[in-house]
Amino acid sequence: MRILLIQPPQGTKFGFTKILLVEPLGLECVGAALEQSGHEVEIVDLRLDPFTRLRQRLTALQPRAVGLSCGFTTDVYTTLHAARAARDALPRATIFVGGHHASLVPGDFVFPGSPVDAVVIGEGESTAQALADTIERGDPPASVPGVVTLDTPPGGFRARPFPATLDELPLPARTLTLRYRKRYHHGYLAPSACVETSRGCPFNCNFCSIWVFYQRRALRRSPERILLDLEAVRRLGERHVFFTDDIAFLQREAYEELGLAIRDAKLGMRFTCETRADLVVKYADLFRLWREIGMTTIFLGIEKIDDDGLGSVRKRTKGGAATNLEAIRILREAGITPMTSLITDPAWGEEDFDRLESFVRRLDLPNPTFSILTPLPGTELWEARKHEITTTDYAYFDVMHLVLPTQLPHERFYERFAGLYRHLTERRLHINRKSLRELAGLILGGRGFAVRRVLSAMRDMIRPRNYLAHPGRMPRPDFVPPD
Repeated sequence: MRILLIQPPQGTKFGFTKILLVEPLGLECVGAALEQSGHEVEIVDLRLDPFTRLRQRLTALQPRAVGLSCGFTTDVYTTLHAARAARDALPRATIFVGGHHASLVPGDFVFPGSPVDAVVIGEGESTAQALADTIERGDPPASVPGVVTLDTPPGGFRARPFPATLDELPLPARTLTLRYRKRYHHGYLAPSACVETSRGCPFNCNFCSIWVFYQRRALRRSPERILLDLEAVRRLGERHVFFTDDIAFLQREAYEELGLAIRDAKLGMRFTCETRADLVVKYADLFRLWREIGMTTIFLGIEKIDDDGLGSVRKRTKGGAATNLEAIRILREAGITPMTSLITDPAWGEEDFDRLESFVRRLDLPNPTFSILTPLPGTELWEARKHEITTTDYAYFDVMHLVLPTQLPHERFYERFAGLYRHLTERRLHINRKSLRELAGLILGGRGFAVRRVLSAMRDMIRPRNYLAHPGRMPRPDFVPPD
């Protein structure tokens, strides 16, 4: 059976979505599972292709089923627009949606008048296989465990168990995205691939829904299997790898074994990942090994600068805010750049922004990122504060815009927030007098697409007035039921 998988356009045209454009790893994993079952699969990435390409492939392929991925809240509207285009082109096809947001809020996609027939909940590989086989037989999607439809009664959802290990799942079918791969990037790093070493998170920060999705589980992949995946990426000619783990370095033995295997294999790759400060401190000696084999940058989720702040988001960093400082020191001494993430709060006043600016200057942080506390659907923060939400427009849920009441006027809050990025940008240009020459080298080296997107994002983020414009790429569909 022919199946078309769609990565919808990015729902917001602002901020981080321009800095990171990663391969649709979820669709590649689902595509691999479907191909393993004998189905014919194609991927269209609408972040890089226009809707005309989608209509062309729908007409040419005539798939029996169309699957879409909605991982982020901001992508709900673009996902629905893409689903409507598929429904208009193929009235009899079965259209299903999966991904992180869809799993947590399936009602955003299955409602009367929706172009979507079914939502795949949780891990997509095995459920998508079962759903595709069911569609091919002509049976109703509602009969598949792990699938929600309009026919699913309240309380009648049947969950599908998590796999015992990620080794049970096929490696991603990256051949499905060959036409796009040169444009996938992490900042200026392009082309850049995504590789999983684990899925899930055992922690329970109140602003995050990862642990809700995985029920505080962390699924592991063996070092042998990871190495096979890395070698497949290398055969594609790609040398930059982002480990997509929600929390890397959860188990010391596994990452030491993996690091040694990569060193022995002499892959010659560069690696980036994301982890917690307390894990860096706990496994401090590991990071010299990882720098030796190519780990250049780590996104470090410190979130808040003091213990009270950490408590407000239930970060539970072992050792508190002092651990954040120690982790930054450890990474720097190992030769790894710490890219620290910091959360501002809509309730902040002038003095709170002053304290954050002082913290960043005092530590001379090279690449901090700043976001705004946002109750995302599916999080405990959403459940606790949804009655305070000031907008139901999902385009604003990009963690770069206000959706909660503020102490400061909106214009002033955005002035202070943009000032954090403006100071960072000015510092980079002042310190690095070779910046323009380096950017020119990146452009000449074939990374012009990534450079243009990152510079555009930086221009947006340093100008307060840009935050006052609507950030959405597409309007809310008129067929969505009113709130």
